[in-house]
Amino acid sequence: MSEADYICVLDTGSTDKTVELLKQNKKVIVNQKIINPWRFDVARNESLKLVPKDADFCVCTDLDEVFKKGWRQKLEENVNANTKLVQYKYVWNFDEKGNEGVTFYANKIHKNGDFFWKNPVHEVITYKYGEPESILIKDLQLNHHADDNKSRSQYLQLLELAVKEDPLND
Repeated sequence: MSEADYICVLDTGSTDKTVELLKQNKKVIVNQKIINPWRFDVARNESLKLVPKDADFCVCTDLDEVFKKGWRQKLEENVNANTKLVQYKYVWNFDEKGNEGVTFYANKIHKNGDFFWKNPVHEVITYKYGEPESILIKDLQLNHHADDNKSRSQYLQLLELAVKEDPLND
């Protein structure tokens, strides 16, 4: 995220020196908050509170995701005054040779202040005012490098909660 004006990180419970190391970088705004009970949407909405008001767009990534170099220039060349949401190429995984695996278009780049996150797991960005003006930047790419050893055992419970909250949500 070195191309960003600000890097905002909400640490939700690391036990290593993550926060300490992040605070050494003047560009990073970091805060800690325990989310209990855990929900991904609540954590993401809390992280949005860290974004300075003068930031035009929020570019949401996880620590295991990396944009291809030059992403900011591509963003600036394509957005306009009406753009609210940006879609881009998302590479979810890579094979053992480093070739792209599962790939789709994602949309975690949005106008600051106009959106919130929804769903306890597999959270989605949601526009506050109806249907947002969206653009697709095909050559903007975010690569995901998942830790396959990380437990995702809490996901089923969160998916069950999501169904209870909104049974018609696909």
